Amino acid sequence: MSSPPPQPICPQCGRRIAAWNKDHCVYCGAAFPPGFKDGLEKPEGLKWVERPAIPPDAARKLEMMKVVPLEGRPTTRSLPVWIGLVSLPIFAILFYLLYSLCRRYMPGASGLVLLVEAGILAYLGWTLYRARRP
Repeated sequence: MSSPPPQPICPQCGRRIAAWNKDHCVYCGAAFPPGFKDGLEKPEGLKWVERPAIPPDAARKLEMMKVVPLEGRPTTRSLPVWIGLVSLPIFAILFYLLYSLCRRYMPGASGLVLLVEAGILAYLGWTLYRARRP
């Protein structure tokens, strides 16, 4: 077995160079002296790290994607809003029937039931209002 070629170490912190293409140590930030890597080969693993250059038109499109918003309107959430609008009167009718039962059999608690029902309907309406906005 052959031993790997020696890697240069940082003169400041004494660690092996982690980023071969940088002119400074990534651990301590110390700048390497000129000619520090001369005479040493790049590590074998770095040949797969180098990425091919992007064509200029593709680079321009990528830059435009960062700045310009995507085309078209955002998707609308109309189905949940319609289902919610249909469910509001159904809940209101059910709550009225529950209130009338409570008024007949427990007259003292019917006011509390009415407040809870109004709170639930208000919450459903508020949720539908928030879901309708983009």
